[in-house]
Amino acid sequence: MDRRVVLIGGGLALIAGALLWPRTKKSAEDEVRELIAACVTAAEKRDLGGLTDAIADGFRGPGGSSKQDVKQVLLGQLFRNQNAVVVLNPSLDVKVTGASSATFSGVFVFARGRDVNWQEPGDGVSRYDIEGALEQRSGDWKIISAEWKQP
Repeated sequence: MDRRVVLIGGGLALIAGALLWPRTKKSAEDEVRELIAACVTAAEKRDLGGLTDAIADGFRGPGGSSKQDVKQVLLGQLFRNQNAVVVLNPSLDVKVTGASSATFSGVFVFARGRDVNWQEPGDGVSRYDIEGALEQRSGDWKIISAEWKQP
């Protein structure tokens, strides 16, 4: 048998094996962390849809604010000026509290432009401490409530 045929056949078998090898299922905590990371990326890209897709339709925020209220706040924050938005998330705690429920708390720093010193409060930098609850619905995690404050 030709060596090239054996090498090509062996290579194809390795590729097929890699593609068909069972993948380990992500933990609920990892899935929630990925959702929060996707929200951070969406904020930096000014992707309002990417942010609001993570929020459940029945969302409740401070003072009973709805998903639509949060959408309006985000719209104003993300598009109020043309400087780049940089979002830092130096800390994030995630706790899975049930088969389909979890909570998170974290620090989120929003800075306008990459040259801003995010450790110094002032123009262009806002820090929020955010706590939220999530539920898994139809296989996707959704933020069902959140509270935030500016320290």
